[in-house]
Amino acid sequence: MVMRNIWIRDLNDSAGPFATVVMDATHDTADATEQYRLRWRDLRERLVDAGADDATLAVLDEAVTGAGAPDGTAGRLLVADSARVLLDRHCEVPPERGTASWGPVPDLLAVLSSGSDEVPTVVVAVDRTGGEIRAVDGSVETVSSDATGPVHKANTAGPGEGGADARVEETWKRNAQAVAERVDKLVRGGNAGLLVVAGDAPARARLRDELAPASAEIMAEIENTGGTVPEQVDDTVRAAADDVREQRRVTAVTSYATASGRTDGLAVTGLSGVAAAARAHAVETLLVDPSAVPGTELLVGTDPTAVAERADELLAGGPETSGPAADVLVRAVVSADGDVVQARPGDDVTLSDGLGAILRFPVGPAA
Repeated sequence: MVMRNIWIRDLNDSAGPFATVVMDATHDTADATEQYRLRWRDLRERLVDAGADDATLAVLDEAVTGAGAPDGTAGRLLVADSARVLLDRHCEVPPERGTASWGPVPDLLAVLSSGSDEVPTVVVAVDRTGGEIRAVDGSVETVSSDATGPVHKANTAGPGEGGADARVEETWKRNAQAVAERVDKLVRGGNAGLLVVAGDAPARARLRDELAPASAEIMAEIENTGGTVPEQVDDTVRAAADDVREQRRVTAVTSYATASGRTDGLAVTGLSGVAAAARAHAVETLLVDPSAVPGTELLVGTDPTAVAERADELLAGGPETSGPAADVLVRAVVSADGDVVQARPGDDVTLSDGLGAILRFPVGPAA
């Protein structure tokens, strides 16, 4: 998956050490609350064995036991230090097994493997009178034009009905224009990556014709004849968001494969090359195959992008400590506004050490 990683970047506000927890938060049985507490107790014991301090454990105790559980199946991702919870997210799919780790760097590979990047989404239900719009932030509003003309055509044709029908169609068009104008603004303002439109086919077509190209390009449609956001829309949004995420991932993998076939130095693979590129803030997209990343550690300085295999490679910012190579590199790339892609077995790319990167500019001899 391609990660839009602003939410991970916030972890850099802490110097650590960090407790990272990935747990099953499913709540679909009568004893779900008790099972949830038992799962947390097991993970808590793992943190104790790993050396987590009492303050961090207390912070997590409060977060885990104090929050309401979501309905149905879900996973939960938590990262905390001794002062506060730094990351707390639910994901739709629970992990096959819970994990708990303690160290100088968050277990970001576990977090990324379990969570999905969010796809900011605008949802609109349209009909002849206008539409109801749900913005990226969840707020809902009803929009229509100032048109006062009729919205229903005559059932039978007669003298003068052609002109009346034209007035009706003009009202429909003006209502669609009003909805489209507001949708375009919400898509831009919310940096939406997905627009889900419900309504009958003619209403959806009218709206599509009025949308700006940037909105029309991210539009997914569902059949619904009402003018309010339907109950089943969340299932559609989830499915459409999955499609967006997979398309982003495939695009990134394809871009890496293309860059790897050129000689301009805009793709590197292997631990050494990726570390050097991350240190230079050159990584646009990091590819990671979790099953192939070596268990070795990298040095990391006070600046999260100060990463290296050897201390003499760090000119400034450290070294302060070391951490698992994958976690250190993910944090470094995110800190420099890069994205992260999880590679899959079927991808037609070769990654040395399970790592590859698309670069913004060449680094090292290729530069």
